[in-house]
Amino acid sequence: MIKKSSILIILIASATLMADDAIGFNINGDSIEVESHTDVTGYIQTDEDTTKYKIETNYLNTPYSYLFGAGFTANGDIEAVEGLKFAVGAKLMMSDNKQDSFFALPLLAKAIYKLPLEDIPPAFVSAHLLYAPGSLSFSNADSYTEFRVQTDVDVIDNVSVYSGYRSIDTDYEKYDKTLDQSIYGGLKLSF
Repeated sequence: MIKKSSILIILIASATLMADDAIGFNINGDSIEVESHTDVTGYIQTDEDTTKYKIETNYLNTPYSYLFGAGFTANGDIEAVEGLKFAVGAKLMMSDNKQDSFFALPLLAKAIYKLPLEDIPPAFVSAHLLYAPGSLSFSNADSYTEFRVQTDVDVIDNVSVYSGYRSIDTDYEKYDKTLDQSIYGGLKLSF
């Protein structure tokens, strides 16, 4: 299994070298997460100009385990609702709780809504859902479920603060494990 520090270094290096979008750090009392979103639309030939393609990575370190994810999403505006963006894709998730390895390929859906507020910095509310049934879970994994709700506020150009709630369940073949269920706060830098 790849060492946790190696994954963290690769994640930060790739985010800064390929940074075309954002890197974020969030913490709570027990865990820390580093995440990056890289826009790769320019590398993909499409006829549809409004769809953006992104590579997303994240590394979450908890007291009992870690979680590394890398995925691909297609992102676009919902024309019927001004300020609403939607993303769909898939993400490879890897974890190791010092006893069993966990690999899953959950499908993901994400909605981001820009609040229609004037005279204040831009603010967003988002919800993320990732799910992998047994057919998309490998090694000792039985299923994977992740749910997040988050609010972001752009405090200055290219810098936002955010807070949210996440619930991550890594269900193994022999037992179920709630990897993280917490409120977190963080900082996001855009490039």
